[in-house]
Amino acid sequence: MPRHSPAILICLLGQFQVFKQGQRLPLRHGGKMKALLSALALHEHQQATRDALLETLWPGMDQEHASQSLNTLVHALRRSLADALAGLPPLVRTDDGYQLNLSAGIDVDILRFDRCTEQGSRQLRMGDRAGAAATFEEGLRIYQGDLCPCGTSLNVVIERERLRALYLGALAHLTDYYYDTGDNGTALQYAHRLLQADPCREDAHRAVMRCYARLGQRAQAMKQYLLCREILLREFQAEPEPATDDLFARLRRGRPAA
Repeated sequence: MPRHSPAILICLLGQFQVFKQGQRLPLRHGGKMKALLSALALHEHQQATRDALLETLWPGMDQEHASQSLNTLVHALRRSLADALAGLPPLVRTDDGYQLNLSAGIDVDILRFDRCTEQGSRQLRMGDRAGAAATFEEGLRIYQGDLCPCGTSLNVVIERERLRALYLGALAHLTDYYYDTGDNGTALQYAHRLLQADPCREDAHRAVMRCYARLGQRAQAMKQYLLCREILLREFQAEPEPATDDLFARLRRGRPAA
């Protein structure tokens, strides 16, 4: 559960969850409530047209019955959440649909993660690496896993990969930051997390090798090279990059892993 939680927090990273005043809230109405909140949370500006919601939640159902079902779901959501929002509705009407009432105290973990990565990037541009590291670490606490299954549309796939790229970028920055500041143990932890998420990243393999070398574990560093080589061969029928080969050669000759 992320710290400093809003009145209502909708989580789509890792698994779908809704937190009400810091407590996980079990939702009724089967998967329809999840589908409704997920659709709104993922749409641009956290809003969707009524027609889009009807097609997502009740595909193939006649318009009248689907509209009645949506109205019932919206009222049930208000009964469940409004008390945490000072009586305000969790959804507000737009010209042609609904929008999450963010101004009333609803938030989405995706939005919180985006805010952290944007702030961290601004701090980097300003030269504040320590501040950026703290902000990226806060983002990693929010990122509990890849975007949960919320449909198979191309937009969902694109959003999942966008968020995943931001997550990997944050891990890469933290790996470099802690290595540069001499905290090799922490750098190694982040490099391993990066490899767990993407085993084919050579920069992460090199980071692991450098960290092991600094920690006096030269043999383990060279084993990491062999693992990298095996993964690349199995996945892409490719050889390591020259930078990876050069690092291995330096380690084998007992030279510093610059």
